[in-house]
Amino acid sequence: MPQSKTLRSIAFKTIRILAGVTLLVFSLWGVNWGQLAESVGSITLPWFLLAIGAVVVGLFSKVVRWWLFLTNYGLDVPWRRIFEAYFAGQSANILLPTRGGELLRLGLLSARKPSSAPQVAATIALEKFLDLISLSFIALGVAAYLPPERAHWVRGWLLPFSGLASLMLLVMIFWGPRLWRGIQPKISSQAPSWLRKIAGLVDQFVESSLWLRDARRLLPALLLTALIWVIMWSTNMLLFRSLEMALPPLAGGLVLVFIYLGLLPALMPGNIGPFYFFAQLAVKPFVVSDENALAFAILLHAIVTLPPLLAGGFFLLFSGEGIVPSWLKNYTIHTSE
Repeated sequence: MPQSKTLRSIAFKTIRILAGVTLLVFSLWGVNWGQLAESVGSITLPWFLLAIGAVVVGLFSKVVRWWLFLTNYGLDVPWRRIFEAYFAGQSANILLPTRGGELLRLGLLSARKPSSAPQVAATIALEKFLDLISLSFIALGVAAYLPPERAHWVRGWLLPFSGLASLMLLVMIFWGPRLWRGIQPKISSQAPSWLRKIAGLVDQFVESSLWLRDARRLLPALLLTALIWVIMWSTNMLLFRSLEMALPPLAGGLVLVFIYLGLLPALMPGNIGPFYFFAQLAVKPFVVSDENALAFAILLHAIVTLPPLLAGGFFLLFSGEGIVPSWLKNYTIHTSE
């Protein structure tokens, strides 16, 4: 049985990588390489540097948002460790054929204090929830330009799922503490030690989550999330300008939606194939040549993946601390095989 499970896992990973390679082949099929080189080589440098700057500002804004969540959950974590954990997670999501970056972030930040794991996990979940809501709003706005199957997915899955997630969050914020106060007394001192330990962690988590009721503390997180998505949208527009592609702002939103939805399966390390394919597909409705579309995809992939990879490598290389727990090392090695 274990061998059969291993074979299925290998087969599944192989199929995913082959799907990613197939998308890469489709992205490069029929391209005039000379014209592509000309498109990449003729970028307007000031606009391109502004696009890179926007990526850096966006990454820093994401780190600040995570720091804000950690602070609101009562976790006093040094900035260096936050940077290390965040960019290590980003690097793992880019390099590994699985989305283990969030688990890596959780392990790095809670390694010294395991009892903080529920709060750290909550910050990451809240971050993903706010990004999901933002993506839903943008997808709804550009749905008219989506292919029928993507538009159906947005209306039939993405919007209902984000609505359900919002409802669950509201229930947790306003009724969670009351529900927990009714359950907690039933876990008596006669309960097994492991159950009492879990109950203690849940109690700590519930108490530290009460800040979500305070609009004055929640509003900065919402504004930061809006700023992050505006910056990502602006990055696309700046890159359009650097390639002298006169595209409307709607195109920048389409690129965001296509790439986010296209990269969800994490088909291959680096997601090069899916990224190129869906970035090109997003600009095709605006009558862009294959070479310009591919040049845009190549440059966008480079500027959004290289900065977190370089930052993650820098912080882990010069950390000088063995802060990765052994179970997490084993997990990372296993998923990369």
